[in-house]
Amino acid sequence: MKGLLTDNKTGDLLVEHKTAAVDNCEGQVIECVLMAARGEFKELPLIGAEVRQHIGGTRDVFWPTETKKMIKAVGVDVHTIQVDADGVINIR
Repeated sequence: MKGLLTDNKTGDLLVEHKTAAVDNCEGQVIECVLMAARGEFKELPLIGAEVRQHIGGTRDVFWPTETKKMIKAVGVDVHTIQVDADGVINIR
């Protein structure tokens, strides 16, 4: 998937050689889905894995499967999502 890239620190469009940078943006799309709360994307109101709300809480065994469906719904092919005992999320 190719698209416009944004700067990780500021959120502004990434500019290279006085033009907007266009490259593989799957990582940024996955990050947006993980960080978003449901309802943040008006055109896709059910997309949002709400990862911030799960920090320090009890683990939901259905969260990886639901998140995988959300990421696939936005057009990124994901095979597995695993959450380690330390809370590290692995996406392949």
